[in-house]
Amino acid sequence: MESCWNFLRNSGRPERKVTLAILGLDNAGKTTTVQSIQGENPEDVCPTVGFSPVDLKQGQHDVTIFDLGGGEHIRGMWKHYFSECHGVMFVVDSSDVQRMKETKDTLAKVLRHPCITGKPVLLLANKQDKEGALQEADIIDRLILKTLVKLNECHYKILSIVPCSAVMPLGKKAIQGGLEWLLKIVGRGYNHINERVRKDTAEQREQEEEYRRERAERVRKVREERERREREKAEPEEAEGKTAELDQGEKSIMGNPVQSFGDIIPEEWRSRDSWNFDGLGQSAVCSGRRMDRRAEGLGPATGTRYLSTSAVSTANSS
Repeated sequence: MESCWNFLRNSGRPERKVTLAILGLDNAGKTTTVQSIQGENPEDVCPTVGFSPVDLKQGQHDVTIFDLGGGEHIRGMWKHYFSECHGVMFVVDSSDVQRMKETKDTLAKVLRHPCITGKPVLLLANKQDKEGALQEADIIDRLILKTLVKLNECHYKILSIVPCSAVMPLGKKAIQGGLEWLLKIVGRGYNHINERVRKDTAEQREQEEEYRRERAERVRKVREERERREREKAEPEEAEGKTAELDQGEKSIMGNPVQSFGDIIPEEWRSRDSWNFDGLGQSAVCSGRRMDRRAEGLGPATGTRYLSTSAVSTANSS
């Protein structure tokens, strides 16, 4: 009768979308726990690298679980998902006593994050089936949970520890009971928590957009500086190349400064007027009518007197 009443009471409630993050060190059993919640057989589970979302239905809740890798180099990425989370499941390997301090430090860092503080946290003490696994009281002492709760403004009503084993039937029931408790706490303060999620998500997106703009501006400045340096480097090389071309042109024009004057005059000039040259600075004897008017003149620079053909004949007869 009570179950029928609960069904009728819940049937009129709107479905709520809840996002949870499952965190913990590598090899703590996070993915195995998620498979246990889904009702799957947790065998041959591979370590999660990065991020793996899982969607499932739990009563009146549409639940999305962010299965985040627990490797040391991946934990720094957790914070990018905190703003979207309504609650957290933190999995502890109860049998790994050597890493309890690392677990404590990681949990403390999560609880201190402003997007997590005040939100409900389910602590799953996994692998209770292993020999030497710590009991609930020992885990509370090792993780200094009472101190962490006080420092991070949490209350016991929003933090619960559940001993479990994700591979054992009783452990699966314990995990399912813990999930139901977590969703119940989220449901009680859903409006407040969901408003936080909406606000935190908007702020994070704005920060990420600002970071992308700043990064694009830095890239632009670096590119402009590189192009400026390349231009400055290319200008002297271009000027040097032009100077070399001018020098080569002058050499081709000047020729050999010690060669005879006749070798410098182009061939077409020689054939056109039948010029005969006996060397630079020497007298030039020409035959042709173009030089007749300058037969008695002087050369422009050398002072050489030009002789016409008739003058040459007269000189020879005398």
